Amino acid sequence: MRPAFLFILFFISGTVVWGQMTLGGQVTDQSGVGIPGITVQVKGTSNGVSTDIEGNFRLKNLSKGPLTLVFTGIGFQQQELAVLLENSSRIDPVKLKESTTELSAVQVVGKSETAEIREMPYSITAIDVAPLKTQNLDVNQILGTVSGVRIREEGGLGSSFNFTLNGFSGNQVRFFIDGIPMDYFGSSLTLNNIPSNLISNIEVYKGVVPVHLGSDALGGAINITTNQNIRRFLDISYSIGSFNTHRASVVSRYTTNSGLRVNANAFFNYSDNNYDIMAEVANTETGKVTEQEVERFHDGYQSQTVQVEIGVTNKPYADQLLVGVIGSSNYKEIQSGYNLTKVVGEAYTEDKAILGTFKYKKSDLFLDGLTLTVNGFTKFGRILTVDTSSYEYNWLGERSRKKLGTTSGEIAWYKTQFRFDDKASTATSLLSYKINENQSVAINNTFSYFYRIGSDPLGQSDPVGLSSVPFTEPNTLRKNITGLSYSLKLLEDKLRMVGFGKMYYLHSVSREEDGFGDQQEINTIRKESLTYGYGVGATYFLFEGFQIKASYEYAYRLPDVLELFGNGLQVEPNAHLDSEHSQNYNFGVLSQQTWGKHQLMTEASFLYRLPKNMIRNYAVGNTSNYLNLVDTKVTGYELNLRYDYNRKINASINGTYQPIVNTQKTDPVSGGTNYLYLSQIPNEPILFGNAQAGYTILNNTQTSNKLFANWTTSFVEAFYLKWPAYGGKSSKADIPRQLSHSISLSYSMKGGKYNASLSCTNIFDAVLFDNFMLQKPGRAFSLKLNYFLD
Repeated sequence: MRPAFLFILFFISGTVVWGQMTLGGQVTDQSGVGIPGITVQVKGTSNGVSTDIEGNFRLKNLSKGPLTLVFTGIGFQQQELAVLLENSSRIDPVKLKESTTELSAVQVVGKSETAEIREMPYSITAIDVAPLKTQNLDVNQILGTVSGVRIREEGGLGSSFNFTLNGFSGNQVRFFIDGIPMDYFGSSLTLNNIPSNLISNIEVYKGVVPVHLGSDALGGAINITTNQNIRRFLDISYSIGSFNTHRASVVSRYTTNSGLRVNANAFFNYSDNNYDIMAEVANTETGKVTEQEVERFHDGYQSQTVQVEIGVTNKPYADQLLVGVIGSSNYKEIQSGYNLTKVVGEAYTEDKAILGTFKYKKSDLFLDGLTLTVNGFTKFGRILTVDTSSYEYNWLGERSRKKLGTTSGEIAWYKTQFRFDDKASTATSLLSYKINENQSVAINNTFSYFYRIGSDPLGQSDPVGLSSVPFTEPNTLRKNITGLSYSLKLLEDKLRMVGFGKMYYLHSVSREEDGFGDQQEINTIRKESLTYGYGVGATYFLFEGFQIKASYEYAYRLPDVLELFGNGLQVEPNAHLDSEHSQNYNFGVLSQQTWGKHQLMTEASFLYRLPKNMIRNYAVGNTSNYLNLVDTKVTGYELNLRYDYNRKINASINGTYQPIVNTQKTDPVSGGTNYLYLSQIPNEPILFGNAQAGYTILNNTQTSNKLFANWTTSFVEAFYLKWPAYGGKSSKADIPRQLSHSISLSYSMKGGKYNASLSCTNIFDAVLFDNFMLQKPGRAFSLKLNYFLD
């Protein structure tokens, strides 16, 4: 790596061109929401750009002195702004007024950041969250509408979920907030309790993951970005809904004229999750079992998060320098086991964490085009599982004292107050250099460290004095991922290419019991690995608004904490796991066309995956562990259509078909012929899709009041729980076909200062399952109130 890095530095130093000054800013509507696609041009010149998805722009190659900026866009009044430029700087947000007449023509001289993201040689979906903020949505609900994405939740608010992207699930897909990996954030900071108010946009990378995210993702990544450009604002929201659900958030920022910035955010989520389900109820006296509609009675959830950041922006030494602290906790009652046959009435889990954060970014560092970004966090966390009840419950909430096995809990073999104490830290650094308009290079390094030790005041010792409590001795995991990329544009920017390489390093230390009786001992197991991956991508613009894409990646995904160490209860450790690896191919076409007031976006993709050495969870009695067993093949097809008319009507539909088959020819246990060769992998959806339609009922330009309605539909075809090659058709358990509809009505007053949204999910009260027998909530109503002040 060292010779290549020195060569790049030498190449950079020999191709530096000192640039002139830059001017940045944001264009918003009267409510302070950023407007994408607005043309910002220096009057009397051809120097201009278009605003990105958040309304941000950056003009380059400017000279000192006075200049006039001209802001134009369809549906908004043209506006001019005089600026005296003395140094590279950023102006206050520019608010545009909506126009009641259409512009006859708009000269587009640049492209928005959203368009640039879509035009990258990756398979990527960018979601503008701004129009969704008035609705009562979390990140999971927003992502659930993206083609290729399935989020399978075990129940209501706060329940465990499994995220699947194009056949890859769990840790095979990585998550980021502003480029910071969320691997060790814990269950109190997950996608299903982050409110949409905090988010600016969401980037969904399918297959190939760019170097700047610095991860060991096998099949894709999700990057959630927050708005760092509005100088001052206060956003307060509160919602109330069915099943005694309450959600509140406060998101605020204050920036002084000198550049001092304070961010203060707080979130709260609560729900009883007492929705009705169909379950088998056992009579505590007779033992007779009947199927009844019952109410979940021990499934409550509560989480709270407070975040404070302080620092400076737009300084000569930093575009952004912030240090902060995040405190979070959640409480989750456990209602059942892996299915509804086991009823739990007292067990619960708690997760508490405190994080220190650091964010730094500087553009044009020493050289024009050289950008340094450094992010990091340190976490101290505690996870508690309490399972000490001596009672048995049925679905009516009736309980009876256990007659036998009073030393056992409701879900564990022994009563437990098992506690993890975790320490984790992650540091990412990205150095990128734009050599010229057609070339750029970047190097990224991500280092992470994890430490876990466990204790249980109810734990026992065996006859030779060894503790039966897992993690009595600490387990540690270190990872380091280094990536290097080179990007090139040719043929007058019609052809864009990127090539990259990655290095993956892992070092783990774990403890494992060995032997029996007086021969039993605890062994220390050390694992170390070093692997390399690489990839290329290209896109070609056949004509304006139409491009074709292709990319390939040979990627690795390192084993994670749960897979290596287990959880001390239901998941057994396996310190000998090897890394997964996969060849990922992506092909696609993207068309974005505009005819007057009409806009149509069409996207079609074909993906081909060859994952090897996959890490899958296998049940063994009441416990499970992760094994390297399955080789598979994924062949996927996606289609996404979106239509917009005059910022008044919009509709979209997408569909995904992705059969996933077993390609392991030998049986992983016996070594003989594998009779499941080329069989569909069980418990994975094959065909699913979403549809959405929105209509602006009222748009009063004089009062800046808006009323709009939105309808969404979600569909998942039935799929088998177990191997479809086994058993007759009538005996195969399946997750049935799912079809649900939701509607919302939102009213925005005084340009978005006051907002109200009434929504209904699962309108027709369909019986829905994401996992076998684990029924999801039925019809639910919610009301969200929002106040925005800038």
